Amino acid sequence: MSQDIQQHILALHARLEGLDRDAVDSDTRESLMLLLSDLTRLLGAASLDNDDHPLTERLEQLAVSFEAEHPAVGTAVRQLIDALAKAGI
Repeated sequence: MSQDIQQHILALHARLEGLDRDAVDSDTRESLMLLLSDLTRLLGAASLDNDDHPLTERLEQLAVSFEAEHPAVGTAVRQLIDALAKAGI
């Protein structure tokens, strides 16, 4: 994994840890956990598509859902999307 992608993943983790637990509903929290699990497997995985949506699509949905109430998280997700795109993922 490139150092740039790793830095963006760490930044996203930090932003998410800074959120108030009550500010995120249970469905979103579950989606985040699945997404973060996929991100941690990024290096060894041939494909990070789940049955319904590819990783980048799930990241995009996450960014949109956080932009209004948690702009710093939305920005961190968008930066990760850009880093993944630059790496060809």
